[in-house]
Amino acid sequence: MRCAGSPSTPWVPPKGEVRGESGQRPRPGVSGSRLLPVSHGILVVCTANVCRSPVMEAMLAQLLDPTRFEVASAGVMAPRGTPIDPESAAQLRARNVPVPERTARQLKRDLVTAADLVLTATRAHRADVLDLDPRALRRTFTLVEFAALCTQVEATDFAGLVAAAATERSRGPRDVDLIDPIGQPTEVHAEVAARIETAVRTIAEVLGRLEG
Repeated sequence: MRCAGSPSTPWVPPKGEVRGESGQRPRPGVSGSRLLPVSHGILVVCTANVCRSPVMEAMLAQLLDPTRFEVASAGVMAPRGTPIDPESAAQLRARNVPVPERTARQLKRDLVTAADLVLTATRAHRADVLDLDPRALRRTFTLVEFAALCTQVEATDFAGLVAAAATERSRGPRDVDLIDPIGQPTEVHAEVAARIETAVRTIAEVLGRLEG
């Protein structure tokens, strides 16, 4: 599995549409239109969906196997149609991570319901997710929180990992919020991106070892 920033292997997006054994198109996922028969949907959430969550989405998408994981993002107060913040895009380019060609999307209940794992920028965003769907409690974490918990539990598959992390939530770190870098100096964007990258690499490494 290639780490973000590694220039050795160019990133190649998946091509075409793959259908399941039944010949039918796979059900819609967290992105709204699932083109690959992926096993697990991961939704990442921040405020406006122009800084933190697009960076989280792009880094996760680069590191995770697209035939097993679908990654999407949304914001709790998203200015629809707004592209990724230029400073956040610059942080991705500096790490050789493809900048997503997407615009801000509002978080809605159906996105939460479709996701197998929801990762948020802060605890406040986690609460916003649960306001939409309280049943998502055991599969909703902050990014930093889940990165710490997934290294503390043992599991052989994705569902088991998420369930185990939920049971150990009280053992997680206290400093789990990613500050909002919007409008802040480049140094702040760099610090936030670095923290996201560390968490994403940990999560991707653990997910890559799972059997299903």
